[in-house]
Amino acid sequence: MAFLTFWASPITYKNMRNFKLIIVSITILSFCLKAAAQQTTPDTGKTTKVAKSLFVNAGLTYLSNLTYAGRKDITSVPVILPTLTLISTKGFFLNAIGYFDVNGSNSQTEGLSVTPGYVFSFDKSKEYGGAISATKYFITDASPIILSSFNATIDGQLYINPDKVVKLTVAGSYRFDKNNSNDIVNDAELSKEIWLLKTGPKKTDGLKITPDAMLFAGTQSFYQTYYSNSEVQQEITTPANNNSPINILFPNQPKQTIIDKTVTTEKQEEVRKYTLLALSGSAQLTYVIKT
Repeated sequence: MAFLTFWASPITYKNMRNFKLIIVSITILSFCLKAAAQQTTPDTGKTTKVAKSLFVNAGLTYLSNLTYAGRKDITSVPVILPTLTLISTKGFFLNAIGYFDVNGSNSQTEGLSVTPGYVFSFDKSKEYGGAISATKYFITDASPIILSSFNATIDGQLYINPDKVVKLTVAGSYRFDKNNSNDIVNDAELSKEIWLLKTGPKKTDGLKITPDAMLFAGTQSFYQTYYSNSEVQQEITTPANNNSPINILFPNQPKQTIIDKTVTTEKQEEVRKYTLLALSGSAQLTYVIKT
């Protein structure tokens, strides 16, 4: 199966370098589709079709802003993500994603991620199920995309989609950061798959839109400013009164006074707590070919 996915505004190519990235990605997709062709094997002089045990999915995604848990880096840039996924009939899969920065003249390759995992279902109609996976990121530290701070993640999710009316998904992710600051992120998602155009002999291909709403929560680290008050003793010197004639001849000694003073100090501490992170919505547009 091949699919093209787009979020946000249409792609605008500002220079020929970005156009070359698209040509390369489409070429990769063509090879992937050929690799998924039906295999045959001879049997006593006859050609017998062998059931597939491995499927290949290829796709291309454009994102105007790449986010994680509903948030983006302040230097976020538009990216193109070519994807390739190998899926076995047993439920195991291996996914690879490339990250291409298409920010005008600064366009460049940012890296890739590799995700092995397992998809399972609790019923034959696959209305109840889930997935577990682990992702390793190979992205340059200086990359402007938010995933550049990640080393790896471990992810799991469960979903219910009764009668395929509305799909509810709950998920959890444990993130390993490059600065040894690990985080837990959870999300809950409501989505609905709406077919706009069905094609193919079995009406399983075509154009569909999937609007969804997601709620993110998790741990995050930030610095919080607070103020500390303390009582200190301070010595104050009061000058003597030198205006009288006697004091001119015999000056008085300055008077020493001890007082209590409140001193306020500004401090900062790193806070790490589980909290609501973001609420986001999207409408994913997908064109499916040869399901």
